Amino acid sequence: MAKQMTLTELKNKLKGMENAELIELISGLYKANGMVKEILNSRFAGEGYQAEMLEAYKNKLEKEFFPKNMRKMPSLKTAKSYVTDFKKIGTDEMVMDLTLYYVECGTEFTNTFGDMDAQFYQNMVSMFEEFAHQINVNGTKENYETLKKRIRKLVHDASGIGWGYSEEIYQVYADIYKYDDEEED
Repeated sequence: MAKQMTLTELKNKLKGMENAELIELISGLYKANGMVKEILNSRFAGEGYQAEMLEAYKNKLEKEFFPKNMRKMPSLKTAKSYVTDFKKIGTDEMVMDLTLYYVECGTEFTNTFGDMDAQFYQNMVSMFEEFAHQINVNGTKENYETLKKRIRKLVHDASGIGWGYSEEIYQVYADIYKYDDEEED
């Protein structure tokens, strides 16, 4: 099997290409690959496109957790792949929103259909930890203020859920930098 180019080798090859060749290459990738199309549209079409994509990815998550045919459990692998894919096209704020939405869907799922297994809850906690890290590292006071009600509702909705879920969700919430000096409830 032939060895793939390294990123450095690829960059060097691209630097040696004429503009017309680069345009042809990128156009071909755009036509051939849906993710490339989403990334380029996100980059060049702006915030309106990104907002529409955020809603589309939220719809995908909702359909994974609450499909019309409830004969199967949601695939957490598939749901997580939506968040991973969206990281390639969305802004930090939008990724935070979608990551939080993932945990909201999982929490609503268990409150609707009953107790899940420990692995399900650990997956939700891991995603909430990822969200907390995102907002603590990349977030702003405005991001926090926009999401604050949803975060608090999630903590409330998680209360009483077993396997230590509610306690772990609360602990992660307590570790989120609150962007103000006021007491949090």
